[in-house]
Amino acid sequence: MKTKKSMLVSSLCAGAALALSGIQFGCGGGGGGSLPTLIAFVSDRDGNWEIYVMNADGTNQTNLTNNAAADQEPVWSPDGSKIAFLSDRDGNDEIYVMNADGTNQTRLTSDPATDFNPLWSPNGSKIAFESFRDGNVEIYVMNADGTNQTNATNNPAVDIDPVWSPDGSKIAFRSFRDGNNEIYVMNADGTSQTNLTNNAGDDRDPAWSPDGSKIAFWSGRDGNRELYVMSTDGANQTNLTNNAGDDDSPVWSPDGSKIAFVSHRDGNYEIYAMNADGTNQTNLTNSTGSDSSPMWSPDGSRIAYASNSSGNWEIYTTEADGGSQARLTNNAALDVGPVWRP
Repeated sequence: MKTKKSMLVSSLCAGAALALSGIQFGCGGGGGGSLPTLIAFVSDRDGNWEIYVMNADGTNQTNLTNNAAADQEPVWSPDGSKIAFLSDRDGNDEIYVMNADGTNQTRLTSDPATDFNPLWSPNGSKIAFESFRDGNVEIYVMNADGTNQTNATNNPAVDIDPVWSPDGSKIAFRSFRDGNNEIYVMNADGTSQTNLTNNAGDDRDPAWSPDGSKIAFWSGRDGNRELYVMSTDGANQTNLTNNAGDDDSPVWSPDGSKIAFVSHRDGNYEIYAMNADGTNQTNLTNSTGSDSSPMWSPDGSRIAYASNSSGNWEIYTTEADGGSQARLTNNAALDVGPVWRP
């Protein structure tokens, strides 16, 4: 699987915690205590795709959207107070936002074409997303309340997969404008669009390092998918994995010292981690099924992922070194797309 109407005007609470089905939504920052560790995910256990949230140990799994339509692609706001998501409840795919407890579900986009893949800016003031409203996929940026929806890429080719730089000044993305997939970067307002990879191969999935100095991505330039890293100006493109099996889906650890990724080198898809320079590549999951969608916990101690090793897709976590694997969901439906609360 792919695989925001909020002015950010208030916290979830003022001085006290809101409780929803046993999940405590506390007040973060400013002396109000820390937010609890939660994981949002997508499940079809109710007969259609819904957005759920649960504690990091899998307890208190709660349906936030509870709608007859399909709700998918949950993305936490940087302060953890809201979730942007995709829903077709109004007849086509649009971007919505809701409070972290599922209240105040609000439609941000309103266009006959498909809008999808929302992504908050680091300061929570804007949301990038993808839209078909111009006849091809373009990257748009809007304010977090849905105002000022602007086509940032504005190109006849496909532009997709936006990723904000850590300081919010730039957006890396994938474009097909040169006849193949390349990694581009632009200013957050769409100016200065620059091809970073400029390669005859297939370059995808840009991921900024936490300090903003590097971009990891996968490339097919060597005949299979390999993980590369480069400087943010496209210099020093370096193959990190260099393996006969496919390696893709790079995700930096919060401190930037490691990269988790998905590899097929053992004959099935597994979650691996390595040092940021490509050394010490380690199979973390080592299961008989397919493992995908690695996501680091905010403190970097665990990685959440989806796996079908039990016969259907469920959410698991593992320690960052592969120890103490835990199955969090356990039902006959599909549970996928885990996303940690910041």
